[in-house]
Amino acid sequence: MNSFSKAISTCTLTAVLVAVTACNDSDMGPEGREIVIREIPEAHREFKLVDSARERFRYQSRPANSAGEQSTGPQLVYTTPEGWTDEGRSMMRDVNFTFGENGEGECYVARLPGAGGGLTANVNRWRGQMGAAPLSEEEIAALPKKPLFGQPATFLSVDGDFTGMGAGEAKKDYRLLGVILSAESSGAVFVKMTGPRELVEANAANFDLFVSSLDVSTGS
Repeated sequence: MNSFSKAISTCTLTAVLVAVTACNDSDMGPEGREIVIREIPEAHREFKLVDSARERFRYQSRPANSAGEQSTGPQLVYTTPEGWTDEGRSMMRDVNFTFGENGEGECYVARLPGAGGGLTANVNRWRGQMGAAPLSEEEIAALPKKPLFGQPATFLSVDGDFTGMGAGEAKKDYRLLGVILSAESSGAVFVKMTGPRELVEANAANFDLFVSSLDVSTGS
């Protein structure tokens, strides 16, 4: 399925993503990298991203599959970069990776209904976590773009001392890479990487690989 031909639609933060580990539910991508497929079970709320005002794809609310029942619903598909460890989902994250000798680097995918607070608020929230000054709407509009689920997502790279949610002491000399898709009528998708600056710099190509590999399979 061509990720440049459709948009992703998403469920609530509380939706459970279950890793599909059976041999017939995974494949090997370029250079031997494993392609991971994750089932998207029941959603309590529907929302969608649209492409040029035309809906291309959306998740539908449906009952979670019973044990042993083969899934026929939409699935999140992505490639795990070499050296990254898939930590599974959490309440706030659909996909969650660590990397680095001590797992000090992390990269995750999160989704929110609505615009998730809006593009400007989220860009400046991330910049604030790095001790960077906020940007104006005009400056944010001028930020570079990267393709995410077939749409141009806002990309930012920020160096500084990182203070994440609930963290106490700031982590010195960190770098944040992130992409954000956000629209009031459709939803918000976030891919965020943080870690020591040199480690993140060394994994920038892996970040691009992961972001570009994110796709949705309808099972058809």
